[in-house]
Amino acid sequence: MEINNINTLGQLKAAGYKSISIKDELRNNLREKIKSGKPVFEGVHGFENTVIPELERAILSRHNINL
Repeated sequence: MEINNINTLGQLKAAGYKSISIKDELRNNLREKIKSGKPVFEGVHGFENTVIPELERAILSRHNINL
């Protein structure tokens, strides 16, 4: 079944979709960005040595984050 043809929850389950937590999705996306060498927080300036490393560690550790 093509992803564009999925219209119901039953079709989604039948396609084998497995949901993941937001924390895991954020972690996976961050790991991919770091591996690829792409800028993680593009357009955010002035926090490269302070906030961004702490935020990256929190995401990788699956911590709760209040922004």
